[in-house]
Order: sequence, then structure tokens, then C-alpha cells
Amino acid sequence: MKTSLLLPGTARLDLWSRSPCRRGAWRGLAATGPRAAPFVALCALLCLVAGVSAAELDPSVAPPTFAGSWTWKFTMPDGTAVRPKVRLMQTGEVFTGTSSLRPGTEAPVTNVVVRDNSIAFEVVRRQHGDTVITRYTGTRNGNVIKGEMESNWAGEKRSYPWEARRAAGIDGTWKWTVQFGGRKFESRVTLKMEGDKLTGSMPGRDGRLTPIKHGSFKDGMVAFEVDRGRDDTRFVTKFEGKLEGEILKGTTETTFGDGEPRVDDWEPTRSE
Repeated sequence: MKTSLLLPGTARLDLWSRSPCRRGAWRGLAATGPRAAPFVALCALLCLVAGVSAAELDPSVAPPTFAGSWTWKFTMPDGTAVRPKVRLMQTGEVFTGTSSLRPGTEAPVTNVVVRDNSIAFEVVRRQHGDTVITRYTGTRNGNVIKGEMESNWAGEKRSYPWEARRAAGIDGTWKWTVQFGGRKFESRVTLKMEGDKLTGSMPGRDGRLTPIKHGSFKDGMVAFEVDRGRDDTRFVTKFEGKLEGEILKGTTETTFGDGEPRVDDWEPTRSE
């Protein structure tokens, strides 16, 4: 019996053919003969009732969507090496997003068309008074998009191979808004895994970088501390959150001197 099931947030899965239950069931059937048939049926039923996700069946399975941050390497016509990025967001069947060649060069993504594992979109920029249109087309295979980009950046249209990879894990720059004294401030932290150690830094209002302390990232949970200020104005903030795609959801706990800690919700989004 072969059963397919569409689970929320997962690709269409052939649970019976891909799950560990199938392997265990057939081993049991081979060992005990036809009398094990009820055991086989029970395994199949348990798989369905448990609602096994794609990640549980195979940890390497990528999210079945183009939503996320994608990066690639590219050499500009003037010889400059850049690492462009496009961030795609999905609301229902509608995709929106932004593209950047480097920090501070964000431009909206337009005319996004997605059909199954294929995608096409355009990015329009102004360059020396001219309108530059770059069109991307590609096919997604897991966390990789392979295709072609066509641009009139150097004047006439030229085509280049395009291979983008989805940003995964905790690495990247994360931004969020903080309210203090009736005002809003944008905060950010850059995180990177080095082996099994989480490192990173957080800029202050004066632009100086403060390294994080006691950083950890395991099983989708991130935690670190930032110690700032001087003497009697020193304060420590503890960050904890769960990685959910392009968002971290958690809390911050800030202690000012010997005072009571202040706990706030923390929900940064990956920006770079």
C-alpha cells in the first residue's frame, strides 16, 4: 500500500515509501513471514497518525518554498567581485522581496513568477542615470537555485550563469527594533558558527563593536550575552531565541547594575 499525504509546511511526502516505518516493517515481515502483515499495517498507520515531517524523515530535505535568503558570487562588468543576495517572502501565493549587491543597495524584487520548482523575477536599479533591468530565471533543487541571469548593466543585454544558495543556520546579520524612553532604535547583531562555537558582535550607538559572550546554537536554539557600558552604567543583556526560518523568536533579559532584570520579547529577522 502506498499512501501520500500533504502536511502543513512540508512538501508532498510519500510517507510509506520513505519513512523508517517502512524499513522496520519489511524487516519484521522478512523475519516472521506472512503472519507479520498486521504489524506492517500498524507501522504504516502510526506513520500517518504521527504526522511525520519531511525534516524528520530526512534532515537534508529543504523547505518546499522559495521563501528565504539566497546568496551567490558574481563578478561585475568592471571586475568588482560582489556577493549579491535576494530575500524572498511569501504571503499565500504571492512573493515579494528585496535584492542587494552589497549592504545599502537594496532594491525591490518585481514580477515574481513561481511554478512548481521554477522561478523568475526582475530587479530594476538606476546606474549613472540609466535604468538597469536584471532578470533571473532558475530551477530550485533543495537549497540551490540554478539558472540564468540577464542584465543590461554594461549597456547591451548579457546573460550569465546563476547559482544561488539558501542561507541556512544562524549565520548572518539579524535586525530588530528596540523601544527605550519612548523612542525606537534599530539594533542588530552579526552571528557566525565557528565549529561548535557561536561568535559574533553587536554595534553600539557610537559604532563600536562589542563581541558576544557565552554564545551557543544547538537544536535550533540560540543564546548569547552582550556586556556593555562602563562602571556604574554597565549593563548585561541575555538573548535567547528559536530559529524559525528567517526569524528568531525569543526574549531578552537586561540587567542594569544591581537592579531588577527587564525582560522583553525579541523577534529579529535575518537581513544579511
